Amino acid sequence: MKLKTLLLTFSVLATTVVFSQDTISSSSTDIEVLAQAAANPIANMISLPFQFNFNQHTGQFDRSQTVINFMPVLPFRLSKNWNVITRTIIPLIQQPDFNANTGSTYGIGNTNFNAFFVPKPIGIFTYGFGVSMIIPSASVPELGGDAFGLGPTVVFLFMPGHWVIGATAGQTWSYKSPDGTAGMNSFFGQYFITYNIKNGWFVNSMPMITADFNKPEKQQWTVPVGIGFGKVQKVNNLPIKFMVNYYNNVVQPTSEGTTVLLSKDYDVLQPTGSGAYSVVFQILFMFPK
Repeated sequence: MKLKTLLLTFSVLATTVVFSQDTISSSSTDIEVLAQAAANPIANMISLPFQFNFNQHTGQFDRSQTVINFMPVLPFRLSKNWNVITRTIIPLIQQPDFNANTGSTYGIGNTNFNAFFVPKPIGIFTYGFGVSMIIPSASVPELGGDAFGLGPTVVFLFMPGHWVIGATAGQTWSYKSPDGTAGMNSFFGQYFITYNIKNGWFVNSMPMITADFNKPEKQQWTVPVGIGFGKVQKVNNLPIKFMVNYYNNVVQPTSEGTTVLLSKDYDVLQPTGSGAYSVVFQILFMFPK
């Protein structure tokens, strides 16, 4: 069943590619233009990001967790003034056994699919709204629940000069899991700030903030802060974005009822994973039309 769900997800993505059109032109050879587009989460351009998350000091034995996210962004045109931008997160997870010094679980986590309705920009301002879905594609129970989640999501950003500044947020609910456990009630948010320097170089910060409202009050929130840098470079005429970030979780739940260390479960709405701190590498392939 999980394999069929994952194959269905890939089929939807493939169909979307077929209908993608009117993306950023490949004649935009200026690296600064491409760097600006790469920092825009709802840019009208096909991109294929791969994100490698290395999370340290997880659990009582200070173990390491690894999450590799495949995150295709696919646009297609609805009308002269409206596009739909789809963003999907498919995680591959190495989840350590938090109750022992050895042993890990490997597999695919639940898929997070987002579709934004995006109108033409208004000057330097762009926004979008749509739906967020949690698709139960986890290969084993330790890597994700079996509930289907659904809820609204929004994004907005300003692009003044060399800056890209904005935020995205959403809320996801499910009625209840098929196994009878409590339904999903989760918030996710992300602010993103990028300053493009010269020759494709940039500095940025884009942490993912989450909350699970089914947990006790002092165990709900995960709030990271951090900074990073990167560069957009053409390789054989293909624009590629290279990026590295460091994040420290200044607020994080524990099983002891405090908010300083680590939750013992992988959170699909925290797609970078969880740990006291994280180092994140990303490679993003850009396909301007």
